[in-house]
Amino acid sequence: MSRNTPSTIVIFGATGRLGQLLVQKYCAQGHAVLSLGRNKKVLDELPGESRRHELRERYDGAPFIHAGDRVINAAHASHTSAILKLCPPDIERLVIIGSTRHLTRFPDDKADQVRDAARVLLDSTLPWVLLHPTMIYGAAGENNVQRMAALIRRFHIVPLPGGGRALIQPIHVNDLVRAVMSATGKTDLKRMVVHLGGPEAIPYWKFLHGIADASGTWVKVPPVPLWLLRLAARLTAIVPGIPTITDAEVQRLLEDKDVDVNEMMDILDVTPRSLSQGLIETFSK
Repeated sequence: MSRNTPSTIVIFGATGRLGQLLVQKYCAQGHAVLSLGRNKKVLDELPGESRRHELRERYDGAPFIHAGDRVINAAHASHTSAILKLCPPDIERLVIIGSTRHLTRFPDDKADQVRDAARVLLDSTLPWVLLHPTMIYGAAGENNVQRMAALIRRFHIVPLPGGGRALIQPIHVNDLVRAVMSATGKTDLKRMVVHLGGPEAIPYWKFLHGIADASGTWVKVPPVPLWLLRLAARLTAIVPGIPTITDAEVQRLLEDKDVDVNEMMDILDVTPRSLSQGLIETFSK
């Protein structure tokens, strides 16, 4: 593949929810964009240049990332090693999307994958930025807020350990997009890790009440023993019509998920919207 443009925004995972938003935003601003992903149907519908690419397979074709390009991994952070192998040493920027899940104290394979990606980046000389967002909500078809809304509408009661006192700090997907684009465009940022989240951490019970209010319903959050909730979570895998909740998700309900967003605001110049505003936007679509 040849290109006429001297510099391109290369987006891995372009067919995912975040990837599609980034492609659309960059193309609307007039940037040259190369979208990479597995879903050819979605790729064909995206603006700009695209090609199907499978990061799980070994690549022996002609280089498609060039000097001066800016590379974004909107796919899972576990693909970091594969992406590094595709990047020449003189790219302008590499932005990897991780997750605050790496902070969990519970055994978690996905958290380990994010930690592995961070270690791989530390050994790289490329000008990388690693962004760790908290729970992401607000994208079309996302299964965080929308899944909880479905659960609330059906049962109106969501029992949680301790009544849901653990803290949560969700970030709206549009604020994540702004942060990614800022990190991609700031050429002075190198080998930096930034955590991303909403403006403040709130108890999980308050988060659920916010979802209920924004979706036009109500919810109660009674306390429940952890062992009982873990048993109920197992049943969600076999009961039709309700979202599946994993045992790991239940255990993580016990830990605070709050992060310092000062670097997000000061370095990336992104002030996240309030949860109430984000939920209004989410349920007004």
